[in-house]
Amino acid sequence: MTQDPANPSGAPDEGSQDASVPQQPPADAAPAEPPASAQTPGGDAPASPYGPPAGSVPPPAAPPPAAGYPPPGGYVPPAGGAPGYPPQADSPGFPPQGGGPGYPPQGGAPGAPGYPPPGTPYPAPPGYPSGGPGGYVGPPFAVGEAVSYGWRKVTSNLGPWILVALIFIAVNVAWNLVTGGFDQFTDAYDFGDTNLAAVTGITFTSVLLSVVGTVISYLVTAFFTRGALDESTGRRPDVAAFFRIGNVVNVLLAALIVGVLTSVGLVLCILPGIAVAIFSAFVYYFTLDQGQDAITAVRSSWSLVAKNFGSVFLLLLALLGINLLGAIPFGLGLFVTIPLSYVAVAFAYRRLVGQQPA
Repeated sequence: MTQDPANPSGAPDEGSQDASVPQQPPADAAPAEPPASAQTPGGDAPASPYGPPAGSVPPPAAPPPAAGYPPPGGYVPPAGGAPGYPPQADSPGFPPQGGGPGYPPQGGAPGAPGYPPPGTPYPAPPGYPSGGPGGYVGPPFAVGEAVSYGWRKVTSNLGPWILVALIFIAVNVAWNLVTGGFDQFTDAYDFGDTNLAAVTGITFTSVLLSVVGTVISYLVTAFFTRGALDESTGRRPDVAAFFRIGNVVNVLLAALIVGVLTSVGLVLCILPGIAVAIFSAFVYYFTLDQGQDAITAVRSSWSLVAKNFGSVFLLLLALLGINLLGAIPFGLGLFVTIPLSYVAVAFAYRRLVGQQPA
Protein backbone atom coordinates (compact mmCIF):
# COMPACT_ATOMS: atom_id res chain seq x y z
CA MET A 1 0.00 0.00 0.00
CA THR A 2 1.40 3.29 -0.98
CA GLN A 3 1.59 5.88 1.75
CA ASP A 4 0.50 9.41 1.33
CA PRO A 5 3.52 11.62 1.37
CA ALA A 6 1.50 14.34 3.13
CA ASN A 7 0.39 11.89 5.86
CA PRO A 8 3.24 9.50 6.63
CA SER A 9 1.68 8.45 9.94
CA GLY A 10 -1.41 7.00 8.27
CA ALA A 11 -3.88 8.79 10.57
CA PRO A 12 -7.30 9.43 9.08
CA ASP A 13 -7.77 12.89 7.61
CA GLU A 14 -10.58 15.06 9.02
CA GLY A 15 -11.60 16.04 5.52
CA SER A 16 -12.09 12.44 4.59
CA GLN A 17 -14.85 11.84 7.15
CA ASP A 18 -18.46 11.44 6.06
CA ALA A 19 -19.98 14.80 5.20
CA SER A 20 -23.36 13.68 6.55
CA VAL A 21 -22.12 13.73 10.14
CA PRO A 22 -22.73 17.20 11.59
CA GLN A 23 -19.76 18.94 12.92
CA GLN A 24 -20.17 20.65 16.35
CA PRO A 25 -18.32 23.91 16.63
CA PRO A 26 -16.28 24.50 19.75
CA ALA A 27 -18.16 26.07 22.64
CA ASP A 28 -15.89 29.13 22.75
CA ALA A 29 -15.97 29.78 19.04
CA ALA A 30 -17.38 33.12 17.83
CA PRO A 31 -20.39 33.09 15.46
CA ALA A 32 -19.46 33.10 11.86
CA GLU A 33 -19.90 36.34 9.91
CA PRO A 34 -22.56 36.27 7.18
CA PRO A 35 -21.25 36.14 3.69
CA ALA A 36 -20.81 39.35 1.81
CA SER A 37 -23.50 38.37 -0.70
CA ALA A 38 -26.16 38.26 2.10
CA GLN A 39 -25.60 41.87 3.15
CA THR A 40 -27.72 44.73 1.88
CA PRO A 41 -26.20 47.25 -0.46
CA GLY A 42 -26.15 49.82 2.32
CA GLY A 43 -24.15 47.58 4.54
CA ASP A 44 -26.98 46.78 6.98
CA ALA A 45 -27.71 43.21 7.89
CA PRO A 46 -31.24 41.95 7.10
CA ALA A 47 -33.71 41.63 9.97
CA SER A 48 -33.55 38.27 11.67
CA PRO A 49 -36.80 36.31 11.84
CA TYR A 50 -35.98 35.38 15.46
CA GLY A 51 -35.80 39.01 16.72
CA PRO A 52 -32.73 41.07 17.57
CA PRO A 53 -29.79 39.16 19.03
CA ALA A 54 -29.15 39.34 22.73
CA GLY A 55 -27.24 42.40 23.88
CA SER A 56 -27.98 44.40 20.75
CA VAL A 57 -29.09 48.06 20.89
CA PRO A 58 -32.72 48.67 19.66
CA PRO A 59 -33.16 51.14 16.83
CA PRO A 60 -34.26 54.69 17.77
CA ALA A 61 -38.05 55.35 17.99
CA ALA A 62 -39.74 57.17 15.13
CA PRO A 63 -40.51 60.85 15.79
CA PRO A 64 -44.14 61.62 16.78
CA PRO A 65 -46.46 63.10 14.16
CA ALA A 66 -47.10 66.80 13.97
CA ALA A 67 -49.52 68.34 16.46
CA GLY A 68 -53.17 68.26 15.41
CA TYR A 69 -53.02 64.81 13.74
CA PRO A 70 -54.20 61.63 15.47
CA PRO A 71 -51.61 58.92 16.03
CA PRO A 72 -51.56 56.16 13.41
CA GLY A 73 -52.95 52.73 14.00
CA GLY A 74 -55.42 53.68 16.74
CA TYR A 75 -52.58 54.42 19.15
CA VAL A 76 -53.87 55.99 22.35
CA PRO A 77 -51.44 58.38 24.05
CA PRO A 78 -50.58 57.38 27.59
CA ALA A 79 -52.18 59.11 30.55
CA GLY A 80 -50.62 62.47 31.08
CA GLY A 81 -50.04 63.02 27.38
CA ALA A 82 -47.00 62.75 25.22
CA PRO A 83 -45.07 65.26 23.08
CA GLY A 84 -47.27 66.23 20.16
CA TYR A 85 -50.53 65.01 21.70
CA PRO A 86 -53.09 66.86 23.85
CA PRO A 87 -52.89 65.95 27.52
CA GLN A 88 -55.38 63.46 28.96
CA ALA A 89 -55.22 64.80 32.51
CA ASP A 90 -54.61 68.11 34.16
CA SER A 91 -51.36 69.54 32.86
CA PRO A 92 -49.75 72.98 33.08
CA GLY A 93 -50.94 75.24 30.29
CA PHE A 94 -54.14 73.36 29.60
CA PRO A 95 -57.59 73.86 31.14
CA PRO A 96 -58.40 71.25 33.78
CA GLN A 97 -61.01 68.68 32.80
CA GLY A 98 -63.32 69.59 35.69
CA GLY A 99 -63.05 73.32 35.15
CA GLY A 100 -61.09 75.77 37.20
CA PRO A 101 -60.42 79.47 37.72
CA GLY A 102 -60.49 81.20 34.36
CA TYR A 103 -61.83 78.17 32.49
CA PRO A 104 -65.48 77.39 31.76
CA PRO A 105 -66.70 74.09 33.20
CA GLN A 106 -66.92 71.22 30.74
CA GLY A 107 -70.48 70.05 30.09
CA GLY A 108 -72.08 72.67 32.30
CA ALA A 109 -71.02 71.86 35.84
CA PRO A 110 -73.93 72.25 38.27
CA GLY A 111 -73.76 75.39 40.27
CA ALA A 112 -71.25 77.16 38.05
CA PRO A 113 -72.23 80.77 37.43
CA GLY A 114 -73.23 81.51 33.85
CA TYR A 115 -73.45 77.87 32.80
CA PRO A 116 -76.73 75.96 33.29
CA PRO A 117 -76.45 72.30 34.33
CA PRO A 118 -77.04 69.63 31.70
CA GLY A 119 -80.65 69.37 30.57
CA THR A 120 -81.61 72.82 31.85
CA PRO A 121 -83.05 75.19 29.20
CA TYR A 122 -81.54 78.59 28.74
CA PRO A 123 -83.59 81.51 30.08
CA ALA A 124 -86.29 83.06 27.94
CA PRO A 125 -85.75 86.38 26.18
CA PRO A 126 -86.45 89.52 28.23
CA GLY A 127 -90.14 90.12 28.73
CA TYR A 128 -91.15 86.48 28.30
CA PRO A 129 -91.72 83.80 30.92
CA SER A 130 -89.28 80.92 31.15
CA GLY A 131 -92.04 78.38 31.33
CA GLY A 132 -91.60 74.63 31.40
CA PRO A 133 -89.19 72.13 29.84
CA GLY A 134 -87.44 73.22 26.73
CA GLY A 135 -87.58 76.93 27.55
CA TYR A 136 -89.55 79.54 25.71
CA VAL A 137 -90.30 78.34 22.17
CA GLY A 138 -93.42 80.21 21.07
CA PRO A 139 -96.24 82.55 22.05
CA PRO A 140 -96.99 82.60 25.80
CA PHE A 141 -100.54 81.49 25.07
CA ALA A 142 -102.83 80.71 22.17
CA VAL A 143 -106.26 82.29 21.76
CA GLY A 144 -107.99 78.95 21.40
CA GLU A 145 -106.17 77.63 24.45
CA ALA A 146 -107.36 80.57 26.59
CA VAL A 147 -110.97 80.32 25.37
CA SER A 148 -111.16 76.56 25.91
CA TYR A 149 -109.66 76.99 29.37
CA GLY A 150 -112.32 79.56 30.27
CA TRP A 151 -115.07 77.30 28.94
CA ARG A 152 -113.90 74.32 31.02
CA LYS A 153 -113.55 76.33 34.21
CA VAL A 154 -116.88 78.15 33.96
CA THR A 155 -118.98 75.18 32.88
CA SER A 156 -117.54 73.04 35.68
CA ASN A 157 -118.50 75.70 38.27
CA LEU A 158 -121.38 77.47 36.56
CA GLY A 159 -123.72 77.81 39.55
CA PRO A 160 -121.82 80.50 41.51
CA TRP A 161 -121.16 82.51 38.34
CA ILE A 162 -124.87 82.58 37.42
CA LEU A 163 -125.93 83.49 40.97
CA VAL A 164 -123.44 86.37 41.12
CA ALA A 165 -124.59 87.58 37.70
CA LEU A 166 -128.21 87.54 38.87
CA ILE A 167 -127.24 89.57 41.94
CA PHE A 168 -125.57 92.18 39.76
CA ILE A 169 -128.57 92.32 37.44
CA ALA A 170 -130.88 92.86 40.43
CA VAL A 171 -128.65 95.66 41.72
CA ASN A 172 -128.62 97.28 38.30
CA VAL A 173 -132.40 97.16 37.99
CA ALA A 174 -132.84 98.59 41.48
CA TRP A 175 -130.37 101.33 40.72
CA ASN A 176 -132.20 102.30 37.55
CA LEU A 177 -135.45 102.50 39.48
CA VAL A 178 -133.86 104.72 42.09
CA THR A 179 -132.24 107.05 39.59
CA GLY A 180 -135.48 107.18 37.57
CA GLY A 181 -137.35 108.27 40.69
CA PHE A 182 -134.89 111.08 41.29
CA ASP A 183 -135.28 112.23 37.70
CA GLN A 184 -139.05 112.37 38.13
CA PHE A 185 -138.62 114.32 41.36
CA THR A 186 -136.37 116.96 39.75
CA ASP A 187 -138.70 117.24 36.74
CA ALA A 188 -141.69 117.84 39.03
CA TYR A 189 -140.05 120.76 40.80
CA ASP A 190 -138.48 122.35 37.72
CA PHE A 191 -140.37 125.68 37.45
CA GLY A 192 -138.46 127.21 34.62
CA ASP A 193 -136.09 126.49 31.77
CA THR A 194 -133.83 129.43 32.45
CA ASN A 195 -131.65 127.87 35.11
CA LEU A 196 -128.36 126.14 34.37
CA ALA A 197 -129.68 122.68 35.21
CA ALA A 198 -132.45 122.97 32.64
CA VAL A 199 -130.06 124.13 29.93
CA THR A 200 -127.24 121.65 30.53
CA GLY A 201 -129.12 118.82 32.20
CA ILE A 202 -126.48 118.73 34.95
CA THR A 203 -127.55 118.88 38.58
CA PHE A 204 -125.87 117.96 41.81
CA THR A 205 -128.14 114.97 42.14
CA SER A 206 -127.37 113.69 38.66
CA VAL A 207 -123.65 114.07 39.23
CA LEU A 208 -123.85 112.23 42.54
CA LEU A 209 -125.88 109.41 41.06
CA SER A 210 -123.49 109.16 38.13
CA VAL A 211 -120.52 108.85 40.47
CA VAL A 212 -122.20 106.19 42.57
CA GLY A 213 -123.23 104.23 39.49
CA THR A 214 -119.68 104.37 38.16
CA VAL A 215 -118.27 103.08 41.44
CA ILE A 216 -120.77 100.21 41.42
CA SER A 217 -119.76 99.25 37.88
CA TYR A 218 -116.08 99.29 38.91
CA LEU A 219 -116.84 97.02 41.86
CA VAL A 220 -118.83 94.61 39.71
CA THR A 221 -115.84 94.28 37.40
CA ALA A 222 -113.58 93.72 40.41
CA PHE A 223 -115.88 91.00 41.76
CA PHE A 224 -115.85 89.11 38.47
CA THR A 225 -112.07 89.52 38.23
CA ARG A 226 -111.66 88.09 41.73
CA GLY A 227 -113.63 85.01 40.75
CA ALA A 228 -111.59 84.60 37.55
CA LEU A 229 -108.31 84.82 39.48
CA ASP A 230 -109.51 82.13 41.85
CA GLU A 231 -110.44 79.90 38.94
CA SER A 232 -107.00 80.35 37.37
CA THR A 233 -105.30 79.16 40.58
CA GLY A 234 -107.38 76.00 40.83
CA ARG A 235 -109.82 77.25 43.48
CA ARG A 236 -113.52 76.88 42.70
CA PRO A 237 -115.00 80.10 44.08
CA ASP A 238 -118.36 80.11 45.80
CA VAL A 239 -120.65 83.13 45.83
CA ALA A 240 -118.98 84.68 48.88
CA ALA A 241 -115.51 84.39 47.30
CA PHE A 242 -116.43 86.90 44.59
CA PHE A 243 -116.92 89.62 47.18
CA ARG A 244 -113.67 89.01 49.08
CA ILE A 245 -111.54 91.63 47.41
CA GLY A 246 -108.72 93.67 48.84
CA ASN A 247 -106.85 96.82 47.85
CA VAL A 248 -110.23 98.42 47.11
CA VAL A 249 -109.00 102.02 47.06
CA ASN A 250 -106.34 101.31 44.45
CA VAL A 251 -108.80 99.23 42.46
CA LEU A 252 -111.20 102.16 42.25
CA LEU A 253 -108.44 104.70 41.51
CA ALA A 254 -106.97 102.53 38.75
CA ALA A 255 -110.41 102.02 37.24
CA LEU A 256 -111.04 105.77 37.39
CA ILE A 257 -107.77 106.51 35.60
CA VAL A 258 -108.56 104.00 32.89
CA GLY A 259 -112.11 105.32 32.54
CA VAL A 260 -110.99 108.92 32.15
CA LEU A 261 -108.29 108.05 29.62
CA THR A 262 -110.68 105.88 27.65
CA SER A 263 -113.34 108.60 27.56
CA VAL A 264 -110.84 111.22 26.41
CA GLY A 265 -109.56 108.86 23.72
CA LEU A 266 -113.06 108.12 22.47
CA VAL A 267 -113.87 111.83 22.26
CA LEU A 268 -110.69 112.62 20.35
CA CYS A 269 -110.79 110.02 17.62
CA ILE A 270 -112.37 106.81 18.97
CA LEU A 271 -109.25 104.75 18.14
CA PRO A 272 -107.17 106.18 21.03
CA GLY A 273 -109.96 105.20 23.41
CA ILE A 274 -110.01 101.67 22.04
CA ALA A 275 -106.22 101.49 22.40
CA VAL A 276 -106.45 102.61 26.04
CA ALA A 277 -109.02 99.90 26.75
CA ILE A 278 -106.84 97.23 25.15
CA PHE A 279 -103.66 98.23 26.97
CA SER A 280 -105.56 98.39 30.28
CA ALA A 281 -106.84 94.82 30.01
CA PHE A 282 -104.85 93.60 33.06
CA VAL A 283 -105.20 96.61 35.40
CA TYR A 284 -107.73 94.88 37.68
CA TYR A 285 -105.64 91.71 37.71
CA PHE A 286 -102.50 93.51 38.88
CA THR A 287 -104.30 95.44 41.63
CA LEU A 288 -106.19 92.41 42.97
CA ASP A 289 -103.59 89.67 42.45
CA GLN A 290 -100.38 91.53 43.24
CA GLY A 291 -101.74 94.38 45.36
CA GLN A 292 -100.17 97.09 43.21
CA ASP A 293 -101.14 100.72 43.54
CA ALA A 294 -103.20 102.39 40.82
CA ILE A 295 -100.33 104.00 38.87
CA THR A 296 -98.13 100.91 39.03
CA ALA A 297 -100.99 98.65 37.93
CA VAL A 298 -101.69 100.83 34.90
CA ARG A 299 -98.00 100.84 33.96
CA SER A 300 -97.69 97.09 34.46
CA SER A 301 -100.71 96.37 32.28
CA TRP A 302 -99.53 98.67 29.50
CA SER A 303 -96.04 97.18 29.56
CA LEU A 304 -97.32 93.60 29.52
CA VAL A 305 -99.71 94.24 26.64
CA ALA A 306 -97.07 96.15 24.67
CA LYS A 307 -94.73 93.15 24.82
CA ASN A 308 -97.48 90.73 23.77
CA PHE A 309 -99.81 92.97 21.80
CA GLY A 310 -100.64 90.50 19.05
CA SER A 311 -101.76 87.70 21.37
CA VAL A 312 -103.73 90.03 23.67
CA PHE A 313 -105.45 91.86 20.80
CA LEU A 314 -106.52 88.62 19.13
CA LEU A 315 -107.85 87.27 22.43
CA LEU A 316 -109.92 90.39 23.17
CA LEU A 317 -111.23 90.41 19.62
CA ALA A 318 -112.27 86.75 19.90
CA LEU A 319 -113.99 87.39 23.24
CA LEU A 320 -115.90 90.32 21.73
CA GLY A 321 -117.25 88.04 19.01
CA ILE A 322 -118.15 85.35 21.56
CA ASN A 323 -120.14 87.84 23.66
CA LEU A 324 -121.97 89.12 20.59
CA LEU A 325 -123.02 85.56 19.85
CA GLY A 326 -124.02 85.09 23.48
CA ALA A 327 -126.31 88.11 23.32
CA ILE A 328 -128.32 86.75 20.37
CA PRO A 329 -130.64 84.34 22.27
CA PHE A 330 -132.29 87.10 24.36
CA GLY A 331 -129.00 87.72 26.17
CA LEU A 332 -129.14 84.36 27.94
CA GLY A 333 -125.81 83.28 26.50
CA LEU A 334 -124.11 86.16 28.32
CA PHE A 335 -124.51 84.21 31.56
CA VAL A 336 -121.81 81.93 30.18
CA THR A 337 -119.81 84.08 27.78
CA ILE A 338 -119.12 86.95 30.22
CA PRO A 339 -117.65 84.67 32.94
CA LEU A 340 -115.78 82.81 30.20
CA SER A 341 -114.24 86.09 29.07
CA TYR A 342 -113.00 86.98 32.55
CA VAL A 343 -111.46 83.53 33.09
CA ALA A 344 -109.82 83.55 29.64
CA VAL A 345 -108.19 86.92 30.38
CA ALA A 346 -107.06 85.57 33.77
CA PHE A 347 -105.46 82.63 31.94
CA ALA A 348 -103.60 85.01 29.65
CA TYR A 349 -102.52 87.11 32.62
CA ARG A 350 -101.08 84.10 34.44
CA ARG A 351 -99.15 82.96 31.41
CA LEU A 352 -97.78 86.39 30.55
CA VAL A 353 -96.43 87.02 34.05
CA GLY A 354 -94.67 83.64 34.06
CA GLN A 355 -97.17 81.63 36.10
CA GLN A 356 -98.90 78.40 35.18
CA PRO A 357 -102.71 78.41 35.40
CA ALA A 358 -104.08 75.49 37.38
